[in-house]
Amino acid sequence: MKKYSINRDKDKEMPSGDEIEKMKNFSQLKHQYDEVLKRPKKPIYQNKKLFLLLLLILLISFLLSQTLT
Repeated sequence: MKKYSINRDKDKEMPSGDEIEKMKNFSQLKHQYDEVLKRPKKPIYQNKKLFLLLLLILLISFLLSQTLT
């Protein structure tokens, strides 16, 4: 039933100090974090492509609701 096994007998392999220092890049991590949490520069109604897509979806849903009733 189990597809995995837990090996508690082996010692954990810890990375060396050089490998840890090589991976410490906090400025890049902060930049990626800010990119994820950053709000869009333009609101949806000011972005032309997104606004047209939203209007198209609303129009299709309106037409479908009218034809079904």
